[in-house]
Amino acid sequence: MERLYQNISKRKSTRKFNMDALDPSSMERVEQALQDIPQLFENLSVSFILVKDGEHFMEKGTSILGAYTKVKSPHYLVVACKEASGFRQAAGYSMAHVLLTLNDLGIATCVTYPGVDLKTIEQFAPLGEEEVPILFIAFGNPEDPLSLYPKADYYKRRSYKDILIQGPVKRKYKFILEAARLAPSSFNTQPWRFAVDGHKIHLLRVKLGFIKSKLFSSLNKIDMGLALGFMVIALKSKEMKFRLMKDPVIYEGMEYMITIEIKE
Repeated sequence: MERLYQNISKRKSTRKFNMDALDPSSMERVEQALQDIPQLFENLSVSFILVKDGEHFMEKGTSILGAYTKVKSPHYLVVACKEASGFRQAAGYSMAHVLLTLNDLGIATCVTYPGVDLKTIEQFAPLGEEEVPILFIAFGNPEDPLSLYPKADYYKRRSYKDILIQGPVKRKYKFILEAARLAPSSFNTQPWRFAVDGHKIHLLRVKLGFIKSKLFSSLNKIDMGLALGFMVIALKSKEMKFRLMKDPVIYEGMEYMITIEIKE
C-alpha cells in the first residue's frame, strides 16, 4: 500500500497517448492488477472490463460532454457496476486503487466520459448481469514519456481553508486530507469538504445549483469515492487502524457521505 500512497503525488491525467499497444508483459501486469481490486461495499462489486482495441472502440464513440472529454488511447477500461445506492461512490473508490496501480506500473491514464451506446460497448466489453457502464479509463504509454509524472506546479487544488469546514486537524492527520486534496475530479471541481471532530473525519459533498447539478452531480459522486479511496490508501500505508461508518453531520449547502473514525 505504501507504493500506491507514494503515487498519489506522482500521478497526473494524460490526454495524449502513443497509440501503439502496450507490450505483452505490461498488458499482463495490467490484467493481474485487475484481478483483486478493493471494493467499498461487500455486496456491490465494481468491474473493470478491458478493451484492448481502443482505437476501433473510440471510432464509434462520441462525447456526451464535448470534444474535451474524448481521449484517444490504445486501450480502455470500462468501469461498470449495478445501479444501487452508493454505486457511483463505490466506482470512484475502486478507481482510486486502479489509477494509482497503473501509475506505479509506469502506465498513463485518463478518466473520460465519452458517449458510446450500450450495444457498441458490449461488442468490445461484455457487461455483467444488470451492470451499467459508468465511465472509461483511457490508458497506455504517453505520447511524451516525460509527461507521465506531474511537474511541480501541476496540481491546481483548493487550499485547506476552502475544504475544511470544521477543525482543527491534528498534525498527524494532515497527510490524510492532503491525499484527498490531490485526488482527481471531474473538470477539477473538487467537490469534497471535510469536518474534523477529534478522531473523526466527516466527508461531505458541496451541493450544486440546479444547472450545475444536472451536469456534475453524478460525476461528483464518483469524485467523492476517489477522494475516499485516496484517504484509505494513505491510512493503510501508515498502518493506522480505522473504520468507515455512518455518523451524519449537517452543514448548510453540504451533502454528507461517510465518516472515517481513526482508532488510536
